[in-house]
Amino acid sequence: MITGELKSKVDKLWTEFWTGGITNPLTVIEQISFLMFARLLDIAESRNEKRDARTGRQGRRNFNETEQDLRWSRFKHLGAEEMLPLVRDRVFPHFKKVAVDGAEFGEYMKEAQLMIAKASLLVKAVEMIDALPLTAGDTKGDLYEYLLGKLTTAGINGQFRTPRHVIRAMVEMVAPRPDEVVGDPACGTAGFLVEAMQYLMREYTSPEMVETDPETGEKIYHGDLLEPHREHIQRRMFRGFDFDVTMLRIAAMNLLLHGIDAPDIHYQDTLSNTFPERYPKMAADAFDVILANPPFKGSLDFEDVHNTLLGQVKTKKRSCCSSPSSCACCAWAGAPPPSSRTGFFLVVPRPMWTCAASWWTTTSLRG
Repeated sequence: MITGELKSKVDKLWTEFWTGGITNPLTVIEQISFLMFARLLDIAESRNEKRDARTGRQGRRNFNETEQDLRWSRFKHLGAEEMLPLVRDRVFPHFKKVAVDGAEFGEYMKEAQLMIAKASLLVKAVEMIDALPLTAGDTKGDLYEYLLGKLTTAGINGQFRTPRHVIRAMVEMVAPRPDEVVGDPACGTAGFLVEAMQYLMREYTSPEMVETDPETGEKIYHGDLLEPHREHIQRRMFRGFDFDVTMLRIAAMNLLLHGIDAPDIHYQDTLSNTFPERYPKMAADAFDVILANPPFKGSLDFEDVHNTLLGQVKTKKRSCCSSPSSCACCAWAGAPPPSSRTGFFLVVPRPMWTCAASWWTTTSLRG
């Protein structure tokens, strides 16, 4: 839980973007994410330098000798007219070739573009992000969750931020275990994957390791009982897919700030024919747990939909309708890998109870 002071800082940062002419919520969050990433790269580099000084060995670096001016700690002191071209023309292109703690985040950031045209806005944004506690354990994750809370509307393709309390209830029902693989076929901002990680932290912290935040009164869980599974959790446990590049970037940042160093997320429409072709193991039976909020808006490329789904429905619409035989959401929910246990969130008005009935008969919850 973040304090009122931190919320106020995030609100002011958000307002600066809006008054600076950037009013699309997704664009605002994406640009803030890019700048956070730039700062995290510098934080990671400083840690690497200290490690190398202790060990006497040269490890992997995010910046070579000719790239030191691209570090956050260097360019944050520049004036507006110097900072803008440096960040736009050199810092952002640098993202594609770097990593944070060994995670190939350049894959998610390789098409990053600075949308901030006003030099004064960039300077203010850098100053404000520099004041945020991005090195403070749980706080940085809660901070980003608060930022994502400003995404209140569904996008043209049906992106929808599932309410936090609904996500938490679903994760608790499914009860993922630390040796399992959790997947979200339409991960959006990765809310389900993040909550699954937080569930593990709550459930696998010994009583003597639970602390209480003196400012907020919230419990802090250290997950000490997860140590035997740490490598699996960091690199193989959480897998997500989305066909919106912006969402993938936001999801990657969300997972990183919640302690997942190497999130396994991919650009992919899981309703498409190409899904089993590109990811045959995952499409067959790679997940122990599936958690998802199916897309409710937008339309499908009928020719690209996988044949197994066309055998259940024939529609170009993603949204739920009054008949399961013509509802892509129901088909999507009805085709999980055979050995997985699944949880789906469907918003179902009264006339659509038949859709809900179809979903319940095809979804197994155990745990």
